[in-house]
Amino acid sequence: MAFAGIVGGAASGFADAAEPVTLATTGFDFRDTSGEARDQRAEHVKRLKVLGTALQEGLSTSGRMNVVPLICGVGECTARTAGLEALSVQAREAGARYLLVGEVQKMSTLVGGVKFAVLDLVSNKPTCDRFLSYRGDTDEAWRRAGALAAQDIEKRCLPE
Repeated sequence: MAFAGIVGGAASGFADAAEPVTLATTGFDFRDTSGEARDQRAEHVKRLKVLGTALQEGLSTSGRMNVVPLICGVGECTARTAGLEALSVQAREAGARYLLVGEVQKMSTLVGGVKFAVLDLVSNKPTCDRFLSYRGDTDEAWRRAGALAAQDIEKRCLPE
C-alpha cells in the first residue's frame, strides 16, 4: 500500500478524550490477487461501495467521533490515487485530527482482507496499522468486513 512505508508500528497509549475526535475518511483502494479468470471489476466496485458504506455508518454511529468523508475533485479519493500527503492536507483543512486510509485485498473467492491505518495528523504518526481478514466474496461478506473494521477502529485506533 502507498502508506506502508510511512505506517510502521502503532502506539496504543492515549490520553482520555472527553470530546469526540474528528476522523477524516477516504475511499479504500482495491487489489485483486486472486487470479480468477472471470472479469469481476464491476462487482468489486459495487462491493467496495458496500464496504465503504458499512464502514462510514459504523464510525458515524459510535458517538465517539465526528466523521468527515474527504471528497477529491478528480478520480477516486484514496491513498493510492490522491496521495497520502494531499489527503493529509485536506483532512487538516477539514479540521480533522486523524485520517483513515485503507485497502481491500481479494486473495481468493473465499478469503479477503481489509488493511487500514489511522494517522494522527498532529504527530504525523500512526495510531494503528491493522489487517483484518474476512471470508466470502459476497455483498454481505464485504458489508460485515466494513462493519468489523469500524468496530476495530473505534476500539483500537482512537483515544478513549
